[in-house]
Amino acid sequence: MLPYIGSGHYCYANSSSMLLETIGEKVSPAVLEVLSGVGVGAIWYEEQKVIYFGQVIPDRGVSHALELLGFRWTEKSGDAEGEPPLAELRRDLEKGPVLLGPLDMGYLTYNPNAQYLGGADHFVLAYQMDDQAIYVHDPAGFPFVSLPLSQFVLAWKAEKIFDGLFSYHYWTAPKRVGNPTEEELVANALRLYQGIYQESAAAEPNPSILYGKEAILRVVKRMEEEGGLSPAEMGHLSYFAFQLGARRAMDFAIFFSKHEPELAAIKEKQAKQFGRCHTLTVEKKEKELADAMRMLAHIEEEFRQVICAK
Repeated sequence: MLPYIGSGHYCYANSSSMLLETIGEKVSPAVLEVLSGVGVGAIWYEEQKVIYFGQVIPDRGVSHALELLGFRWTEKSGDAEGEPPLAELRRDLEKGPVLLGPLDMGYLTYNPNAQYLGGADHFVLAYQMDDQAIYVHDPAGFPFVSLPLSQFVLAWKAEKIFDGLFSYHYWTAPKRVGNPTEEELVANALRLYQGIYQESAAAEPNPSILYGKEAILRVVKRMEEEGGLSPAEMGHLSYFAFQLGARRAMDFAIFFSKHEPELAAIKEKQAKQFGRCHTLTVEKKEKELADAMRMLAHIEEEFRQVICAK
């Protein structure tokens, strides 16, 4: 098994790891990513013509991971129609760093690509705030940067992200209250993943949202029967979805390797297939990509069946 080390798109996992580091707890972003459950399954949104290889939004995933690891924490949100709770955030920052997110990347002006990233969600660790700016470690490669409060408030409102469900949202004051063993951690993670699959299986039939194998095969149908993927769809796959999927799957494989070797083998196979899909996407070989995604759909269904049978 050949692990990969790199930043990827693990913004919430990296930020969570930094938050726990502030209380002397060392938990790798890879473990936090796996325990979040964000990378479990797949979902297709018909209206937007977009697939995500995962069914849980990061905002839920951070809390899943902290809970499974035995932490208690304070989680806060605000009303998108109300005033931003800057005074409350300032008081919490005086006690210690906080994990902020989702933030709308289009307003993170320290990022030179911000103008192209509007509507994309992001997570950072904030460690200080004054009357002019907030100071953060951004895991996308921007340590010790500052953001004017006028821009921060717009990013923090996150009104374009998940319909404004998590405006002015953050986590603070983590504290360890339990010490699960490796075996307990794996067992509890399996229950989380089973719940994710059960929730999608119990969802009301909706042609605008597909899950799992059917979500992946919908992309195949776009390529073979509907004139091919749009530039936006190809961009999403080549710059984000497949490379993230490959890294997540490999981290799952490593997590499972000791106690669940069958699941580890499936996830390693999936990681390699994600990598193949990425290569074919960049090479613009849609016919071969369609075949590769059929195999990806088969692997996803295999993983779901094995998980749900436990």
